[in-house]
Amino acid sequence: MTSVIEVTGLTKRYGDTVAVDDVSFTIESNTIYGLLGRNGAGKTTIMSILTAQNFATSGEVHVFGENPYENARVLSRLCFVRES
Repeated sequence: MTSVIEVTGLTKRYGDTVAVDDVSFTIESNTIYGLLGRNGAGKTTIMSILTAQNFATSGEVHVFGENPYENARVLSRLCFVRES
């Protein structure tokens, strides 16, 4: 299968608070995934980093094989709707 999203060692800190700590995963094409966790687990933070609405403190994110930040080829193919 082809990887659509590849995340390696993703960490996001807000000051002294660690929202996402060294997360790695791969999302394959033509597959449905769920991102589950309690409130405050970092789900929205991960999604906002994948859609270039937030920056990682460290780690690598590739969407469709490219970095999503300021990348029209990637961002034009994504949609992230926040609850609020």
